[in-house]
Amino acid sequence: MHISRRIITLAAIALSAGMAQAQTLFPYPTVPESIEGLTPRSDYMMEHFWDRCDLNSVFSSVKKFQGAFSDYVDLMPFASGKAMNSSVESFLKTVGKKPKNLLTVAEMAEGLLYSDTAHVRCDECYLPFAKAVASNKKLSKAEKARFEYQAKALERSQVGMTAPDITYTTREGNVARLSDIPNGPYVLIFINDPTCDECAMARVRLQADYALNSLIDKGLIKVLSLYPGDYDPDWAEQAKDYSHRWIVGAAPDADEYFDMRNPPVIYYLNGNHKILSKSLAVDNLIEAFRRVNERAQTTVNHTENTTEQ
Repeated sequence: MHISRRIITLAAIALSAGMAQAQTLFPYPTVPESIEGLTPRSDYMMEHFWDRCDLNSVFSSVKKFQGAFSDYVDLMPFASGKAMNSSVESFLKTVGKKPKNLLTVAEMAEGLLYSDTAHVRCDECYLPFAKAVASNKKLSKAEKARFEYQAKALERSQVGMTAPDITYTTREGNVARLSDIPNGPYVLIFINDPTCDECAMARVRLQADYALNSLIDKGLIKVLSLYPGDYDPDWAEQAKDYSHRWIVGAAPDADEYFDMRNPPVIYYLNGNHKILSKSLAVDNLIEAFRRVNERAQTTVNHTENTTEQ
């Protein structure tokens, strides 16, 4: 996670019990000196951040409020999950009494936590904001539509959850599901579009990677490459160039199950199809495959030597 200078400044505020308040919209909490450590101090800041803010009138100056809200978000990487969730829940409960204010906050959260330019990219942090808008009965369908879509995709594809049992049509024309892949091997879901340059580059690198191919041949990993569009003969013809080691299919509903913000989209599942990680960089993946393959090969060599003895 990229830690900006602004976030470091907020961390300093959390660590400094008696430091003078900066020019803020309202007085930020002062952490007691008896509380030690970055996480406990950040927890205190999160839990008491809005104590001296009148959330009924503060939206009269949205620009100034945005600065305070950005400071609030910047504390999230340093606080515990429990403190962050409790603080956000309480905050949204108050703000949600005025739907237009809730919508304003959710749009700010989208920019700071969810968008391509977010400086604190955190799906778990953003999800409560999207869900709050999606479930608000006083906002129009048009106002809620984007947030409903985001909440749905995020809720279905969080780390630790079982991956959605998505249906796809293979390049051979057969209908299949993720659950058709037997439990046991790890599964790399690679969602890519042939018209996407970044996707094409990632596909070439993954197809050519010795370690990944070796792990596939050993039965330790399955690769499921999905095109987020309808099956058609043109795509099927293009898909013939994809690795013969991969399962390749077309899944037009992929965006309803997975977070499709930044293609190519990569999810890594364990042997029971639970999501271990997502939004992985290809460089990191290739390095991880190299290390895993080395360990697997070491295990094989050790077993062979023991058998010979």
